[in-house]
Amino acid sequence: MLMIDGDALKVVLANENLKNLFFEVAEKAKSVCVCRCSPSQKADVAKAIKFFTKKRIACVGDGGNDVAMISEADVGLGIEGKEGMQASLASDFSLVQFSHLKELILWHGRMSY
Repeated sequence: MLMIDGDALKVVLANENLKNLFFEVAEKAKSVCVCRCSPSQKADVAKAIKFFTKKRIACVGDGGNDVAMISEADVGLGIEGKEGMQASLASDFSLVQFSHLKELILWHGRMSY
């Protein structure tokens, strides 16, 4: 797992060499977690991962601050919850609980593949 916060991400995205290095590492990671960042940074990371890996991506969010990221993803997954319905309404698939994500990916994802 690769984890980075918004302040560090700002530095990485501003420098082309660091950006290329970061996404080389991100491509090899099983998952990438960006925390404490702005909605636009989340969308930028999703867009860059699609560009660097040339793969389809899924993004999961549960609040209004995740809408830009969910919209950028090939498959957007919104979770209904305490933060409201904005992410769920902007997504391709809406989940009531985070725990339902496992079944969606492992069973339905496999069947769609």
